[in-house]
Amino acid sequence: MRYTLLVRLAGEAGLDPAEFNLRIDTAEVRDRLSDNTREFIARGGFGTPTFFVDRSEMFFGNDRLDFVREALA
Repeated sequence: MRYTLLVRLAGEAGLDPAEFNLRIDTAEVRDRLSDNTREFIARGGFGTPTFFVDRSEMFFGNDRLDFVREALA
């Protein structure tokens, strides 16, 4: 398995590790990651963790999680 840590974490999160390992290298997954990355940059994202709420509010950093929670409420 190429992505041993990711596969293990997927299993711990309740996903099927074998299926995760098969899908992670597919063109569909690579294309979606590329699309998401382009959208992130276009929306002004510049680092992680970044959270978008209602496609309009952007919160950056672990110290902003309280604001994310409030925006979602």
